[in-house]
Amino acid sequence: MTGRPLRIVQLIESVHGGGAERFTVGLSKALAADGHDVVVCASRDPGGNTRPIAHETGVRVLMLGRRRTVSPREWWRLVRYLRRERVDVLHAHMFGSNVWAPLLGRLARVPVVIATEHSWTYEGQRARRLLDGFWIGRAATAFVAVSPEDARRMHDIERVPRKRIRMIPTGLLRDPAELHRAPGNLREELGLPGGTPLVGAIAMLRPMKAVDVLVESFPHVLRRVPEAHLVVAGDGPLRGEVEEAVARLGIGDRVHLLGVREDVPDVLRSLDVVVLPSDSEGSPIALIEAMVAERAIVASDVGGMPAILDGDRCGVLVPPRTPPALGAAIAGLLEDPARRADLASRARDRAMREYTLDRVRDRWVALYRELLATNPPDDWVPSEIPPV
Repeated sequence: MTGRPLRIVQLIESVHGGGAERFTVGLSKALAADGHDVVVCASRDPGGNTRPIAHETGVRVLMLGRRRTVSPREWWRLVRYLRRERVDVLHAHMFGSNVWAPLLGRLARVPVVIATEHSWTYEGQRARRLLDGFWIGRAATAFVAVSPEDARRMHDIERVPRKRIRMIPTGLLRDPAELHRAPGNLREELGLPGGTPLVGAIAMLRPMKAVDVLVESFPHVLRRVPEAHLVVAGDGPLRGEVEEAVARLGIGDRVHLLGVREDVPDVLRSLDVVVLPSDSEGSPIALIEAMVAERAIVASDVGGMPAILDGDRCGVLVPPRTPPALGAAIAGLLEDPARRADLASRARDRAMREYTLDRVRDRWVALYRELLATNPPDDWVPSEIPPV
């Protein structure tokens, strides 16, 4: 670390959830390991005792426990904390925190307030676009997108001033060695012969992940690679629809819904082709993990995935919601082991060069210091403030 340690609060509604929550905790741990003073403020997680959460996440967590959007008592508790600790950077994640961070930061006289949007899934929400463009995008010190496409939309659609927009992707949260050296024993677990062509997705079963589209594409795969099997690791509200599609298509003997898995590295290393059929993505951690695991990848041409895959150099991109094109891309890779190996090797090299957590952490620290240089802390002396 160069320069003085920074005092940073990461603001998010919960430390439990999907990719954004995982990344917030992972980034905080990396910042703390680099010598910075970091606290994660989970505004909606219940309870006031931070010990179990801190133990689970490995970082200090301030639990506000708010129950409503407007929660003056809970928000004022955070303001007092920010003032008393003389925090340098209030870094908010996702809309529910981004919308409050500029106001809280001003009340607490925090010199740098950063808002981060982790994905674009709200095209029809006019109120949200207005708040992003004319409140968050102007009141925050910087508004950070996780992909070039999201940054473009911030400016072109939401009218966020270009000078406020920055782009920093998410990064790898797991140990690269864990992903690369996992044994890949899933075929044995499923009772499949060694060498069975295995295609899979690791995703929550919710609409934007479009796992139903992957299922619809699989008959197209089986016409060309009849011995192939499909696995899906994850669960969620779309499970019933996915099960219905599997039954309707008559492919129940070839599709394995694994539910939530803790052994993600082993699942990834078992797959010949990893598929991300999403309708919308920012900078998905699952994609970076698949790249580090050195897997061939087929992904929808949406959001940040083309940038992460460097176009078609590190994977195959297909239009979203096109089962025939998705099935053809998967089958093409299953039929061409040499191409699979080439794409997988390029993907791993790129991920290890650009998307390790240390690399992403250093980009965040550089941004924090750049913004602090132009927004230095006030030289005020805080009054006596009761403990939070």
